[in-house]
Amino acid sequence: MQSASDPAHQQSVRSEKDAKGSDASSIALNQQVAIAVVKGLSHFGAGPVVESLVYILELEHSVDLNSLANNLDALRDALSKMFGSASHVIEGRISESLAKQLGIDPDGKTLEELVEILKGRIGEFVPQEKKI
Repeated sequence: MQSASDPAHQQSVRSEKDAKGSDASSIALNQQVAIAVVKGLSHFGAGPVVESLVYILELEHSVDLNSLANNLDALRDALSKMFGSASHVIEGRISESLAKQLGIDPDGKTLEELVEILKGRIGEFVPQEKKI
């Protein structure tokens, strides 16, 4: 049994905290990108229209909203299949939504550039644990 003062135990505890923090950051990152996608798609209409578009993205094009940040190519391919040459307009709306969430001017930034900015600022979007 390891004691709390044992360096191996301390490293194990740190690793668990880092993993939890990493998981929370990854979840928050993907949630923010998913929110931007939904807002971008909402330009077609509200409620049922967006739900239908998300359904098509997820089921017919295998786009996982829970892992979008690391799979923007799959999103782009699906949008292209769904909207053809107009897909760049939708991607622009998604980028605008993400930039707005970040509080910055999109100023011609690509979706990838905005996701990189989000990664650098993800701490602002991760819920903080309450200490007792």
